[in-house]
Parts: sequence; C-alpha cells; structure tokens
Amino acid sequence: MPQPKTPKLSSILPGDISTYPQNTVITKYTRLSHIPSMGLGLTATQDLPAGTTWYLATVDNYLPIPRRTFTAIRQASKKSREWENFKKSIEMCAVYSERWNAVNFSLDNLRFLNHGIVERGQKEEEEEEEEEEEEEEEVMGNVDIGGTAVTEDTMVGWSAWTTRDVKEGEQLVVNYLKFKDYFEALDKETVCEESTSNVEILLTREQLGVYVDSGLERDIDKALMMVVAKWGGWDEGRGVFVIKVPFEN
Repeated sequence: MPQPKTPKLSSILPGDISTYPQNTVITKYTRLSHIPSMGLGLTATQDLPAGTTWYLATVDNYLPIPRRTFTAIRQASKKSREWENFKKSIEMCAVYSERWNAVNFSLDNLRFLNHGIVERGQKEEEEEEEEEEEEEEEVMGNVDIGGTAVTEDTMVGWSAWTTRDVKEGEQLVVNYLKFKDYFEALDKETVCEESTSNVEILLTREQLGVYVDSGLERDIDKALMMVVAKWGGWDEGRGVFVIKVPFEN
C-alpha cells in the first residue's frame, strides 16, 4: 500500500497543539507489550484500518546524531560501559539518513517496532513456487514507514502507517529488509576523518520527556538516560541538556 497523505497534527489532536507531548499519536494507537519469543514489541490499542497513520516523526520524538557525533560515541564506547550501551542502542534502533548525513534515533516506543511476518493461513499445496514467493512477500509485515509526505507541523516529514487492517492487540511489525542498505550505511558512512573532541549532544526538555515516557525496562533501553546522568547537565543559556561525549587522544 502506498504511503497515505499525512494529516496535520492539528487535524488529529484537539485543542492547542503546543500543550501536547509530541508522541501523542503513537501512544494513542499503540502500546508496549511483551511478545512471546520476541521480547518487547508494539501492539495496537484499537482496530486500525489499512492506511491508518499511527506514527508521526517530530522534532521532539527523535534525536538526529550527526556522523561526527556517532564516531565520537563509538570511540567513547571503547572505554565506557554506558557509552557502549548507548552505541548498541543506536545500532539496534536507528537508521542512517543519507540526506541529513546523520543517524536518526527514536526517543519514543518506535524503537520497539519488530521485524516480522504476518501469518495469513496455509497455502494450498498445488500453488506454484512463483505464487508462493509472491504470497511470502505480501505477508512480510503489516505496517510501513516512509518519508515522502511532508507537512509543516510534523517538522521531520516521515510517518508510519498500516498496510492492511490490524486488529486490537495484534503486534505491529515491519519488513526491516527494505531498510537493509540504510543499516549497512550505519557502518560504512559514519566513519569520520574530523577530530571528535568537544562533541556535544543537545537534548531539549521535550525530547527528554518523550524518552522518559518510553519503555525503559532494560539497561539498553535506559542507555541514553545513563549518559545524561553521568555526562549531561542543563545549560540555562541554551535552554537544553548538554551531554559531553568524553574524548581522549
């Protein structure tokens, strides 16, 4: 199913948008659940017809990590368990954006969207191999993610939607194989020749609030919180939390 037109936040959320946490859309349509044999995952809080936009990326619910910053994090991870966990969290939950030359790290529960195949019953034995391959492709995932629909108040301009009808309580899964090239680019394209001293990660109150509201059960889920606690501090002048990535020659 092609990406549906992304509605403006003002058409989804009643009242003054500025009073809402920017992850309201995903928390309205999904919940974090324990999935047998898979661990944590996202399930639908209600029936979601095909084409339902259940996630909107905004300036508050994701953290862009530039190439130079990610290189510094990798270097810091060699001597710090906290930075090692954060690096692993990024590698597990982020996708490299060639357009922005940055790694996009989800601060909300989009981090828990699993890869999977939606079961749709057994196929008839007499089906030809070609038909079986087509059927397998059709059932890979029940949601999709894209970035072609840009609206003024989503800020970032990408969203997630259901590709078929999803029942309440059903797990949302995506075909991560379509992002294979981007995950490979996370290794290939983030090598940086520049100095990685004096590297900072800036986090707004709103971004930290979204992160705190997300699932933080495991150590790897709390990785960003741990580096904030140990290497971060509030900068009144800039109005943000500043996390200084440790650097050694």
